[in-house]
Amino acid sequence: MASGSDPTAATPQDERDSSTSGLTRRRLLQRAAAAGIVVGSAGGILGAAGNAWATASATPKRGGTLRIGMVGGGQSETLDPNLAVSTIDTCRMLTLYDLLVHARPDLSIEMRLATEFLPNKDATRWTIKLRKGVVWHNGKPFGADDVMYTLRRIAASKTNGALPAVQPFNLAGMRKVNAHEVELPLHVPVADLAPAFVFYPMVIVQNGWKNFRKPVGTGAFMADKFKPGQGSLFTRNPHYWVSGLPYVDAVEISSIPDSQARLNALLSGQVDAVEQLTFAQAKDQQGKSQIRVLVGNGPQIVPITMSADLKPFNDVRVRQAFRLMADRPALIKGAQFGYGEIGNDLAGKGLKWYASDLPQRHQDIEKAKFLLKKAGAEKLKVTLYSSTAIAGMLESATIFAQQAKQAGVSVNVNNGPPDSYFTSKYLKWAFGQTNWPAIPIPTWINESLTSKAFYNETHWKRPSFDKLVLKAQGEKDPAKAKELWHEVQKILYDQGGYLIWGFAPFLDGVSKKVQGVVPSGFFALGNFDFQHFWLK
Repeated sequence: MASGSDPTAATPQDERDSSTSGLTRRRLLQRAAAAGIVVGSAGGILGAAGNAWATASATPKRGGTLRIGMVGGGQSETLDPNLAVSTIDTCRMLTLYDLLVHARPDLSIEMRLATEFLPNKDATRWTIKLRKGVVWHNGKPFGADDVMYTLRRIAASKTNGALPAVQPFNLAGMRKVNAHEVELPLHVPVADLAPAFVFYPMVIVQNGWKNFRKPVGTGAFMADKFKPGQGSLFTRNPHYWVSGLPYVDAVEISSIPDSQARLNALLSGQVDAVEQLTFAQAKDQQGKSQIRVLVGNGPQIVPITMSADLKPFNDVRVRQAFRLMADRPALIKGAQFGYGEIGNDLAGKGLKWYASDLPQRHQDIEKAKFLLKKAGAEKLKVTLYSSTAIAGMLESATIFAQQAKQAGVSVNVNNGPPDSYFTSKYLKWAFGQTNWPAIPIPTWINESLTSKAFYNETHWKRPSFDKLVLKAQGEKDPAKAKELWHEVQKILYDQGGYLIWGFAPFLDGVSKKVQGVVPSGFFALGNFDFQHFWLK
């Protein structure tokens, strides 16, 4: 693909670059095209209203400031990818910086700063070809040195969520082939490398850059003002590598932790778009005409986590019992107002490698009581850490607490502040809730379930499991890889600490004057692809 061309411009199916994996499929939207590999299928990813809106034709208008309301992360908010945790951090990362690869609305992958991933025969050494003609906000040319610096910076960090993604990389052996080509050897084979770069902490930073109070990126917008816990102002990058983009002159991102305050700000015209409408708000606003409700259907999860090394959940029978307490259809109806689909304690429904053949788990109170009795854990009293930080989270916790009473379990729901929920006791509690967007299943497992996973929310540490994951991700034969990933998920299904009761769409509110946004099942507000947004 030529430098400066738009990777989201229409490209005939038979002209796409399939060198990465040989897997391609017809895009769901006209905007979702480019060289890439499919990480999963997601039929019907758009709600009816969202689909009609996405395909409406109009001539983009230039200018204006796009104002966004986000949940916020308090004083922990950052512009440093190595420190980013909250969704507002994610939003800013994807606005200022670029990834090597990016998730389309249909959950397939398009090339961004990379143009090709080429493996050797046994997938232990990969050549990454980079886009030419890209410049940083300070005018320096983008190239191999920047990618190498970014990967080494991530590996040296103790806080970057992408640490598990770079662990297979032999960074000592990494070398610069030329200004736009990096050779990356691996400690273990990885049959499909590109999806490892789709997670937002993998955004590329400039070689040697350390001042992230004044960051430079290659993204569509440049940093102007930033106050943690309050807001930021980013201005249009006049030298953005995609010709003609972005359309708006600036993006203003405000921290608004309270869901009602965010909606009020949108309805009153203080902001143009907000993330995370509650399910009740979305249902109510879909019946009105003031705003558009953006429905991004996909395998986002808001699960309950049980730490496998902390009482009472260090007994697998207790973990199994709690999964059997959940009335999943009731949780979808009550916590999500009917939006989404029921879950089966595994992430990534609809994505490549998902073990769809495992029996659907249903509520079974008598069996739950039996297991608790066998574990000597009758009449349990536990605290479930929750928050309004994620739509439907507190509601699902409250409903589950009522369901658990049927098995003789008392669940005290601790409602934590949304702006610090993921920074205070997160990763330390025995029983809590979390949130994951749609990311490739191998990436999610490496990020959350291997022994050195940065987000090891269930404290799952099994050396034999780690070995199986390594074997699965290195298997190049699709049939054998499917069997191995099935085995990995069967272990989690039987013994794991995630209670994944359902899948939730991203529900965002957008002013009628905002155009160019396509609902995404990957992340909120069209995966923060603000370069395509414009103001009518």
